[in-house]
Parts: sequence; structure tokens; C-alpha cells
Amino acid sequence: MKIGPWLLLVFVAVALLSACGKKGGLQIGDTVPTVTLADLQDKAFTLPNDVRGKVVLIRFWAIDCGFCEKEKLFTLERFYQKYKDRSFLPVAVNVSPVEKNDKRFDPFRLLTYPLLVDQYGAAAKQFGVKFLPATIVIDEEGILRGKISGEADAVALEKLFTTVLNKGGFYESGH
Repeated sequence: MKIGPWLLLVFVAVALLSACGKKGGLQIGDTVPTVTLADLQDKAFTLPNDVRGKVVLIRFWAIDCGFCEKEKLFTLERFYQKYKDRSFLPVAVNVSPVEKNDKRFDPFRLLTYPLLVDQYGAAAKQFGVKFLPATIVIDEEGILRGKISGEADAVALEKLFTTVLNKGGFYESGH
């Protein structure tokens, strides 16, 4: 039996469309990759190993990002102070090169949670971050439990990680 060119074209189109429908990168329920980054003092920090047993909100941003609301890092500080006794930890990851004496980072040196540097965006890429800002939440075992691409208000951020702290949502379905 001879396959007509139009049938072959339809077959190829269906194959391509079904491949496009598959989501790439890190998905809810996936174990997050292990990455080691340095903080502003060059101290190494490994995700998720150094945060096992905690619910972690990771905020990917950049000092030069026009879409990243830098004050959200201080919102995360307030959340940290409010929820740290419940094993919550925010982590901010600046996805761009940092010069040692860059004065733009001075206000953020007051943060009491980890502020890490992803000099070339390799860690962000491993976490499936396509654009900044991006926020993900991982549970105590290093499993991705929530994500927001783009900017989010304080209420949305708090809901994102408190759902995991309270074992809501995905926990109710047994995942």
C-alpha cells in the first residue's frame, strides 16, 4: 500500500503537535535538581540538600531585571520572620553576574535568609526558569510543589508556600 504525500504530512503534523503539547522542564511533583551556588560572601550553599526538612520558597530574580520587584525580597524577609518556626525558608537567587563591591546589593545584605548568586543562569535553567522573576516552592523532601512565573503579589506568594506548610492542596490528593 502506498502512502500518499498528504497522509504522510498529516502523520508528521500530528507527531509534532503532540510533542509540542508535552511540557518540558521541571513539573509539579518532580524532585528538584541539586545545585551549588555561593552567597554574597562566597559561602557555598547546595539546594535542596542544605534545606532538607524545610519548606523552601526560591525566588529567581536579577538586580538588572526591570520586571523584578526588588522590594519582594523584603516581603520574603517578613514571611521568614513570621514562619521560620514552622520550618519555612525563603532563598533568593540573583540570576546574573555580581561584582564584589556592587553597591546595589547593599540593602539586600541585611536579609537574614540566603541570598545566592547564579552567575551565568545555569541553576535557573536546571530549575526550568524561562524568564524572571520566577518563584518556586519545594517541600521538605525537595519535591517541587508550586511555581509562579512572573511577578506575584504578597498574598499569592504567601498562599503558595503556606499551602505546602499546611499540607494542603496536593497533599489532600495523596501525592
